[in-house]
Amino acid sequence: MLNQMERRALEMLLAGDNDELAVFRAQLSATTVASREFTGVGFFTRLSVPAELPRVKGRAHMVISDLCAEVSGLEHEASFLLFMEDGAIDVLECAIVDDHWPVDATLRRPYYVRPAAPGSSSIVETRERDLQWALRNAV
Repeated sequence: MLNQMERRALEMLLAGDNDELAVFRAQLSATTVASREFTGVGFFTRLSVPAELPRVKGRAHMVISDLCAEVSGLEHEASFLLFMEDGAIDVLECAIVDDHWPVDATLRRPYYVRPAAPGSSSIVETRERDLQWALRNAV
């Protein structure tokens, strides 16, 4: 079962007016947790999508990584990445720069990010989600 942090992160990563995201949201409603691994500097949650649910066609690999959050017990923000494989949601990753993952971590304030300027590698918090940038890592 998804915990509160995983569910909120997935809901935000899959939000938006986009046909592919709608398919991924439908998958999320029936998705279960296949495994959860805490690395000390974040976690990986591997997801299991029932085979009978529709898949996004024409997308072998996709990553959405425009979500960060303040998390209790962390000095710095956490970053969330969602990996999709063969048209299905696959792995949620949370990465941190602090030296350890807090025991009782809770999601305090999630927010979207985007480049500080076109072509910049620096990212900044944004009030409006830049869905085009968020969906840029699709193959």
